[in-house]
Amino acid sequence: MPSTKPAPEKTPPETHEKTTALRPEHRRTGRGTAKCAELRAVAAELFLAHGYDGVSLDEIVRAAGGSKTNVYAFYGGKEGLFLAAVEARCRRLQERLGARDLAGLGLEQGLRALGRDLVALLLEPEHLALYRLVIGGTARFPGLGAVWYENGPLASRGVIAAFVAGHAGELAQGTRPDDIARAFHDVAVMDLLHRALLGEDVVGEAQRERAVEMAVRLVLGS
Repeated sequence: MPSTKPAPEKTPPETHEKTTALRPEHRRTGRGTAKCAELRAVAAELFLAHGYDGVSLDEIVRAAGGSKTNVYAFYGGKEGLFLAAVEARCRRLQERLGARDLAGLGLEQGLRALGRDLVALLLEPEHLALYRLVIGGTARFPGLGAVWYENGPLASRGVIAAFVAGHAGELAQGTRPDDIARAFHDVAVMDLLHRALLGEDVVGEAQRERAVEMAVRLVLGS
């Protein structure tokens, strides 16, 4: 008598949907999303003011309202909330950088405008505090560096690269917009940023203008 074997179960095709504790909003109600945003905003303020260890989850919940159950449900705990708060602050800065209306500006003019905006944003006390918070936490929280890089420097360069790509006809043959953006970003910002992080006063308009002008001349070869 021939043996009969049950047909193998059909397994659903593998999906590559990226799930992350930082962006679970698609599984929430509108009210839940609003509570998440409030938790992130309050947590960011407290983390910036007191550091990660200087504020407890109870203090965050007390200031934001709700309960620790919300934090664990949405973020898995204090660490997840910390990462989400850093990401949200980075995105807020990028939204301000991307809000500049560059329509009608030539490549040189637009780069100069973006450079001024970028330097002003990154030298703000809030950003300096955020950067210090990230640097102090990367060894402890392995995912923090990636959150910072993707939503900070990489996103800033993306704004610049998108503008440069719109003027591709003005670039030398073989020049890539993302290479221009990387060089421009680092020359305009990094020296001033490092000096500011070390406590040096770099708020002078002349210093900022010189850094932006140097970046423009470098990438355009003028």
